[in-house]
Amino acid sequence: MRLRVFLILQSALALLCHAEASAQTDSLQLDSTVVSARRRTAIIAAGAGTQTRIELARINVLPSILGNSDPLHFAQLLPSMQSSSELDAGVHIQGCDHQHNLIALDGVPVYGASHLMGIFSVFNATHFDSMTYGTIAPNAGRLGGVLDMHVQKDLPKNPSLNASVGLLSAQGTYKAPLGNRAALVLSGRRSFINLLYGGFLKLDKTPLRYGFGDYNATALWKPSEKDRIALNFYYGNDSALGGSSRADIGVDLYWGNLMTSLDWEHGNFSQTAYYTSYKLDAFIGTQNQEAWLPSHIHTTGYKASWKSGGLRIGADFAAHEVLPQDPQVKEDDYLYDGEETMHAGEASLSAYWNGTIGYAFSYGAGLTGGWYLSPEKRSFLSLSPEVEIGYDMFRAGNLKLRAGTRRQNLYQTGLSNLGMPMEFWLPAGKYGDPQWSLYSSLAYNLEISRGDARLSAELYWRDLGNQMEYTGGVLEFLDGTYSLARSIETGKGRSYGVNLMLQKLTGRLTGWVGLSAGRSLRTFNGKTWPSNHERLVEFNAVASYSIRKWDFGGTFLAAGGTPFTEPLEYYLLNGQMVAVYAEHNNSRLQPYIRLDLNAKLHLKDWGRAHQALNFSVYNATLHKQEIFRTVHSDRDNNTFSYGPLYLGLTILPSVSYEITF
Repeated sequence: MRLRVFLILQSALALLCHAEASAQTDSLQLDSTVVSARRRTAIIAAGAGTQTRIELARINVLPSILGNSDPLHFAQLLPSMQSSSELDAGVHIQGCDHQHNLIALDGVPVYGASHLMGIFSVFNATHFDSMTYGTIAPNAGRLGGVLDMHVQKDLPKNPSLNASVGLLSAQGTYKAPLGNRAALVLSGRRSFINLLYGGFLKLDKTPLRYGFGDYNATALWKPSEKDRIALNFYYGNDSALGGSSRADIGVDLYWGNLMTSLDWEHGNFSQTAYYTSYKLDAFIGTQNQEAWLPSHIHTTGYKASWKSGGLRIGADFAAHEVLPQDPQVKEDDYLYDGEETMHAGEASLSAYWNGTIGYAFSYGAGLTGGWYLSPEKRSFLSLSPEVEIGYDMFRAGNLKLRAGTRRQNLYQTGLSNLGMPMEFWLPAGKYGDPQWSLYSSLAYNLEISRGDARLSAELYWRDLGNQMEYTGGVLEFLDGTYSLARSIETGKGRSYGVNLMLQKLTGRLTGWVGLSAGRSLRTFNGKTWPSNHERLVEFNAVASYSIRKWDFGGTFLAAGGTPFTEPLEYYLLNGQMVAVYAEHNNSRLQPYIRLDLNAKLHLKDWGRAHQALNFSVYNATLHKQEIFRTVHSDRDNNTFSYGPLYLGLTILPSVSYEITF
């Protein structure tokens, strides 16, 4: 009752102050005011054309992929991001390649942010407080969007432990206050997929032995009311043994990433020093030949920002050490060396100003000046302007128009552009100038039924320059004919489309339905074709429902098939399969359809401990997903055939036990 009276008085005072400031002679009589608010229980309340901050505690009601809540999979259910299929670990935002988007931990890039097949991301959700998602990465050296994980800002008041054990992995997060001004957060996750699913996890009928682990540590210190210091550490490692039997070629992969950063926030000023890296060792071989393909990227950087009112100023610096794909082929006891380690550097200074005009209009304008030094000691200077205009039509919704340019000085390329481990990084310079993009979008958001629901729509357009395409093949690694210079082509790209989203924000049942349609095209040597990840149409449905001790969640995805290049004919040459292909990406795979379900039962508390059982099913409809098409060989019967390749696991059920205290 006291709270309601306070709100009534506060509203009356605000109206009286506004009437007095308007210098009108008319009198204003306020008889009574009732202020009421509806509690939003939505997993996400996102609007088109904006950066959205998502509280990660809310995603636990959605299907946990193999017992793990995954922030990346959650974001892929939004209509502006393309959902990934198995063997597609990439993040594709509004038609951009995986390399164009920033995956970060508190603003620091994390390279290789996915475990094998894209089923797991490298982020243990319980270690983080929230996640920021946006279709435009602000001053991040990327052409596309951003997905940034954030550790908690506040110190935990009491020690706590969150742990879960499932059929395929175990994870835990421990939070401990260290006095009144410091705290420590430790997290770890380890898989044991091979223990129960080792006999079923196959690729093209070939057993695949796979395991991963990732570990996080965050130390927080608040020496004063204005200061916050955070030390972050992340390490992950993977191994995949067995690979594919395609053309009798075996592949073993070992990869890992490392990131550490030191953040210091002092009032409106913040700064970060960091180091981040990714390393891959790939071994490819047949019965007679073998090759080792090492590659890595190490980045050391510093960034700072200051804001006051509507003004924000930022500065960034990064030094890169890059070893591109460096095949070393062992034949007749002789090693053929390939690429050498490259060094490059980049720096930028940015300023952004935003404000409002009256009650209906808002604006923002920014300019980023950049400098890049290539491995060949060539300097590139750039200016990247951006502008944003908003118009609030009140009950009729609001509009937001954005346009600008972006620059990117690092390429990621390889046998695919789907974020798989076999891809490698390459600095601009010798093989192509820095990439650029010109983007524009128009977004519309409408609150429905006094905020119970929201309708969002966005039209977008991106022109991409200095794009890179890798044209090499696996056999080149084994026969000694590999040349990175001959395997690289540069061209341009374009993506455009529409994203639609209808959200239910309140009540026991919340969620959304989303529809996206668009094109993602690339042009090389005068010929235009779809990118490897293009989906012409995609539909997503997400729902969560809570009743008593149960939380239920479900996601449904139906998407058009991605492009592939179909061979016209193939034949044997010296025991190896040789194919003659049609035009690049001239055909499409079958549509991708998947239903995931989740149910969480909250058990009776055990003292201070809260317990829960989580049941989830990945691909509950048992839909057989076509990954790509390839040549299948039967050496014993000397027969070959061309057809689809499927992942050995059709349905993935999971049960996990979770305890928090």
